[in-house]
Amino acid sequence: MLLGVVAVVLLVAVLFATFAALQYTRSAVLKDDQRRLSRATSSLVMEYNKESEADRLKNKPQLLENAGAQPSQDALAALSRIVAQNLDGVEGGFYATNRDALVGYSTPKRVGASEGLGTEGTTDDERPALLLVARKAASSKLPSEQVFAAGEGVNLVSAIPLRDGQRFIGSAWTIMRLPSIPGTNRFRTYLIAVGLGIAALACVLLTLLVVSGLQDGVRKIEGGLKNLEDSLASQIPIDNDPDEIRQIAQAINRLGTSLREKIESEKQIEDRLRHAERLAALGRLIAGVAHEVRNPLATIRLRLQMCQDSEDNDVRKSCDIALQEIERLDEMVNRLLSFSRPVRLHAEPTDLDRLVERRLDNFSELARRHDIRFITRFGGNSKSVCVDQSRLAQVFDNVIQNAIDAMSAKGGTLCVNVTREATKSQNGPEACVEFNDTGEGIPSDVVSRIFDPFFTTKSSGTGLGLSICHELVQAHGGEIQVSSAEGCGTTVRILLPTHEGTIANSSA
Repeated sequence: MLLGVVAVVLLVAVLFATFAALQYTRSAVLKDDQRRLSRATSSLVMEYNKESEADRLKNKPQLLENAGAQPSQDALAALSRIVAQNLDGVEGGFYATNRDALVGYSTPKRVGASEGLGTEGTTDDERPALLLVARKAASSKLPSEQVFAAGEGVNLVSAIPLRDGQRFIGSAWTIMRLPSIPGTNRFRTYLIAVGLGIAALACVLLTLLVVSGLQDGVRKIEGGLKNLEDSLASQIPIDNDPDEIRQIAQAINRLGTSLREKIESEKQIEDRLRHAERLAALGRLIAGVAHEVRNPLATIRLRLQMCQDSEDNDVRKSCDIALQEIERLDEMVNRLLSFSRPVRLHAEPTDLDRLVERRLDNFSELARRHDIRFITRFGGNSKSVCVDQSRLAQVFDNVIQNAIDAMSAKGGTLCVNVTREATKSQNGPEACVEFNDTGEGIPSDVVSRIFDPFFTTKSSGTGLGLSICHELVQAHGGEIQVSSAEGCGTTVRILLPTHEGTIANSSA
């Protein structure tokens, strides 16, 4: 409905503009000719004033005052001829107030008088109009102009009053005949109007098509924005829409993708902060508990060592077993204290390929017993890594041990890749050590908790191994990532900065 109203309004506006343009064209043409005619009339007045001044010096009567005499008629006609012969299409003459008649009419080819009025060459239709304009100028004492139709053409008439001293005695007039100008031919006018109307209607229809296409695109964008409110992963389909709609849809899709990435990044940062806060609180608690446990353990160890001097073999065996358990507890306390203390690194340039190769060699015999095969791929371009070798070896050992444990029942393959890859980090490219095993995998609801302290899926584990690995990798300014699915194996990626001086929390 709204589009129909808009179409009608546009059509009417265009038709109105068409007729206004035609009228303006006609007026513009007439204005130009009217200016020419006004200048011709002024020239005629100047010629008359010159002749009148000469007669005044000779004490002769004014020509218009004596317009009934043939000499005056001839003199006025001569003045008209002087002006008319220099202007193409212009004819002129005079009006005498005392006679209320046109006198001294002349064209470049004709000079004369008709019935003593000098109006030879004018038609019966023209004389009343000429007389009316000339009389009006003389009576109103102001220049007068008029445009009137003459058959298929137009006649322009201009008159300027003449005076003798303070008396107005008549006027000088000129006429220009225009056989045809834009807008005077009705058939042509209607034909032009119809053509412009058809063009206007075509423009309106084209406008409606464009508006309709834009409306469809706007509705699509509105629907896409609504879907985007529910899910940032949604995308606006881009079909055969106008370029503007496609550009807007592409911009919205890019915005949705960017927002989703930023939200995910912020979520990861929040998870890391919460994890760090939990670790800090837990570290303080562990430090206190470990110190309290260490002192009683030392006392118990001393008493058991004293009991080992007993001659009773059973007592000595019991003491040996107890001391072994105390050593295990003491090792656990040391690990707890190590976990609670800030990580202090001794970084040095390291050949990462060689370091990974040495750690795998330490597990080669254990892997052979469990029918596990190692496959390595070294990039050969990681010598610029600056790390604490002993701490990073601890991380690799833990990851390799977990992979062997996951494949010990059926055997399998552990693929280790050492590469360098470009990242969004300001530190440039990073070294990447990737461990990919074919073990049992980790359930999806467990993967997010594997770095939590004391969380483990092993019956004999303490749940501190991966937590310590996480802290050590972060201390190196790197990142450890784990992706896994139950029954599909596990992939551990360790990213380390390759430039020296980028290690966090390091000390000499």
